[in-house]
Amino acid sequence: MSESESVRGKRERIAEIEESVAVLRRELGERTDDPMDFGDAGQDLEAREQQLSMIEALEGERRRLLDELGESDRS
Repeated sequence: MSESESVRGKRERIAEIEESVAVLRRELGERTDDPMDFGDAGQDLEAREQQLSMIEALEGERRRLLDELGESDRS
């Protein structure tokens, strides 16, 4: 793989990560205020925590790729 292909691949992955993070953030914003029982509320909280964890992992990968490209974090 040439250096330009490697750079292109990293840029494509950064774009994929940014799209995934945007989708996850939109899903987090879709929280409902409908009444829930404790079981539903617990499941909702667990799902939100998992989404936040995924966002954090993706943002870490994005920062690493930007560092490898010698670029600063654009967020």
